[in-house]
Amino acid sequence: MKILLVGHGYVGSFLLSALTNAGHDVSVCDQNVDRLVGVRNAMRCRYQELTIADLADFGVILWFAGHSSVPMSLRDPDGALANNCLDLLHFARRKQLNARLIYASTASVYSVMQAEDGTPPSPLDETETRLDPVNPYDCSKISMDALARCFANAITGLRLGTVCGASPYLRGELIFNAMNIAAMRDGFVQVRNRQSYRNILFLEDLAHYVLRLIELSDTLPPILNTGSLNIGIGDLAEQIGAFHGVPVVDNGNSVTYSFQMNCAHIQSLCGAPRPMTIAERCARFREHFRPELQAAS
Repeated sequence: MKILLVGHGYVGSFLLSALTNAGHDVSVCDQNVDRLVGVRNAMRCRYQELTIADLADFGVILWFAGHSSVPMSLRDPDGALANNCLDLLHFARRKQLNARLIYASTASVYSVMQAEDGTPPSPLDETETRLDPVNPYDCSKISMDALARCFANAITGLRLGTVCGASPYLRGELIFNAMNIAAMRDGFVQVRNRQSYRNILFLEDLAHYVLRLIELSDTLPPILNTGSLNIGIGDLAEQIGAFHGVPVVDNGNSVTYSFQMNCAHIQSLCGAPRPMTIAERCARFREHFRPELQAAS
């Protein structure tokens, strides 16, 4: 089976290593040629340019090439709609009918406003989608989730929790990453809105699920919640601070969102990843960045 990985950024570069280590035949499509240096079977183009003929040999397509954050989508709302929904849908219709397409959706479609009394939101499952998106990112993602059911075949959206962990192309602004970097670089962890909740998805766990989904022979569900754990932001900050032995600086509250997910469905299909504590996750992150920090100092 040949696999096409679309996107070689923060998530894609991590998945490429996991896929190749598992023995899969992987081609990579990315428009950023600098990111493809040293990558075998590279397709240096926009995925929108790939034709029916280009896609004919691939039995699995993994798409992680979207407008990947609310700020990015706010800066380019029309681009977010095109990239995360319309272009992706047209792309899905060019693949072989039974080729499996797994794409990145988002858990933020479950978001509610943070409760003033700190009450955690209910962990929602795939049937409990909120249909009132408040920004171009959520709107584009939820639109793709809805349209794919009617206008594409063999396509599954992974509603990803807040993705975290070390990767060749790091996104340092993501909450777990940012807290660890601040602890190592500044000697303290900063936290805001400590009573809000998130579902966190570590890259190792995402790779576990993707590898298992590729292997499954049964038809996959159209939507799968994909996360590692539900956690309060304050609790996350305190555990990261305790690991590094640094204080937590509370920057107060602002208007923000909160969500938790029920990930029982994907765990029933794929099995749960190996459990790891926050401290173990921090240790992995620190090990990855130690040479970089020493060079910077």
